[in-house]
Amino acid sequence: MAMLHRADARSARADVAPRQAETSRVRGPVRFLDDVLVRIALLVFVLWTLGPVVWMVVSSLLEQTALTSVPPDLSPSQFTLDNYRGVLATGGSLVPAFRNSLIVAFLTTGIALTLGSAAAYAIARLDVPGGDKLALMALATQMFPGIVIIIPLFIVLSRLGLIDTYAGLATVYLSFILPIVIWVLKGFFEAIPPDLEKAAAMDGASTWQTFTRIALPISLPPLFATGIFAFIESWNEFMFAIILTRVHTKTAPIAISEFAGQYQTQVGQMVAAATLASVPVILLAIVFRRYILMGFAEGAIKG
Repeated sequence: MAMLHRADARSARADVAPRQAETSRVRGPVRFLDDVLVRIALLVFVLWTLGPVVWMVVSSLLEQTALTSVPPDLSPSQFTLDNYRGVLATGGSLVPAFRNSLIVAFLTTGIALTLGSAAAYAIARLDVPGGDKLALMALATQMFPGIVIIIPLFIVLSRLGLIDTYAGLATVYLSFILPIVIWVLKGFFEAIPPDLEKAAAMDGASTWQTFTRIALPISLPPLFATGIFAFIESWNEFMFAIILTRVHTKTAPIAISEFAGQYQTQVGQMVAAATLASVPVILLAIVFRRYILMGFAEGAIKG
């Protein structure tokens, strides 16, 4: 009987081996085709994403006549740095606008992260009455287009004397950035293991100490990622800035738009100014890329 069992086992293994070999032969081309499709999709995504950026840089180096011709003249003789020289020659208006954008963006980002992290932690971890409803209400405010509230905001800020001020502009920016920050950070705080907070409470830590010494250090990557988002939103904002600023707090997008005149548009200089305006955001992303990637990775895993 034992010999019969061993013979059956050998026969079964002999039947399985060809099947596995056939399966591997089938899976090989399928896996290769999947890899090719994924690489093609990634290449298309990269080209779709970087294409406008590359064209912006190329356009900033072309002569005005070459840029406005149809099709654009891309011959080497048409490339020049005159657009950047023209932009730097008008630095009296562009440099202060860049400074104003930096001040407003950092001010808005700092306040949004400070208030947003505390509010998100309270909703995620503390017994706040109607906490989830408050978060949904904050997110629901994003459904209203900015053009609907711009006139009431202008009237209120005008009566408070906050037109053309950093405080007024940052307050308006917080109205649409802070809800997103709260909602994003709320998900990260909910994913923190409760055992860490319980252990801190057993050691005598207060709620504030648990938040500042346990929750915040653990959440540094998502905080950096959310902060970059808030900074970019503040830096790129145009509609509120053009209504609520005059001279003293004019931001970079407003200064760039002024290259379009009534009778002529300096397209090359406008694109060159836009290229320069992209540099701070790119540098910020490069410096903090490790934290940004960690924040996105944690969000993907927790989501």
